[in-house]
Amino acid sequence: MAAGRHKRSIVWKPQPKQAAFMRRCEDEALYGGAAGGGKSDALVIEALRQVDVPYYRGLIVRKTYPQLSELIDKTMQYYRPAFPKARYNASSHVWTFPSGAKIYFGSMFRTQDKYNYQGKAFDFIGVDELTHFTWEEYSYLMSRNRPTGPGTVVYMQARRIREAEQNDPMLKGRVIQGVADPAIFNESQGESIAQMQEKYPYFVTWRPGDHTRIAGKMQLHYRLAFDAEGRPMFQVFDTCRHFIRTIPNLVYDESNVEDIDTTQEDHIYDECRYVLMENPISPRQVRKEMVLRDDPLDMDARRSPIRVMRV
Repeated sequence: MAAGRHKRSIVWKPQPKQAAFMRRCEDEALYGGAAGGGKSDALVIEALRQVDVPYYRGLIVRKTYPQLSELIDKTMQYYRPAFPKARYNASSHVWTFPSGAKIYFGSMFRTQDKYNYQGKAFDFIGVDELTHFTWEEYSYLMSRNRPTGPGTVVYMQARRIREAEQNDPMLKGRVIQGVADPAIFNESQGESIAQMQEKYPYFVTWRPGDHTRIAGKMQLHYRLAFDAEGRPMFQVFDTCRHFIRTIPNLVYDESNVEDIDTTQEDHIYDECRYVLMENPISPRQVRKEMVLRDDPLDMDARRSPIRVMRV
């Protein structure tokens, strides 16, 4: 580096176990170990991953507000040097970054406190000292883990896609392309969401899905139809929690009875429609067994002409 040029200092560097935790690409990752293992540090740093996205909202939770003081002290140590223009509001316990992104700090002292988060969505949720929370409290928090706006995606999964495109011998030279809601290609207010996600650090490429609603609904019906052995073409694993939570609760629109009510939580339903419309099929032809009535005079032409009688 040339003399006199401004040199940026390293604010934080992960230890091997912290780096392994932060590389996880699953929806949920648990980091355990003895005190002093750097778990809390990894949590507050991981929350920074998407603060360059204006709509990003993160949440870090402890059981009580007084217990948050240690985490907030850590953010003062790390966030201020890394983002000098970021501001912390002590009354609302929230960091606001220059992009407009926010990281909130919250608590859940009593189980009913979970309703403080009702109707809210967070792209990232970090729970410190998970053993202090009940399953009911934790699962409710996870139900708040949803995208909050354009450009907020699961960052580590996107990086895995780019690595596969570059290194996998079967995919090298190809672009992995997904199907998405046509709305993300809207450029009326500038760069579309699809265009933003094609760039660093996401590298995700989309093509617009077929938004023909009734045809998409019928594709789902066709695949749910049973065959002669009582098996559908479309099966759902018990790990698809949000599919199981939302799809059975969908109802038809009162004014457009052939379509579902779009005021419901229908995001997963829409995703299914787009994917199924990529490979549309015809209705399954189920062969019905012929039921023959009692015909003592042998007048039914459908019966075999050969009769065997035993005396």
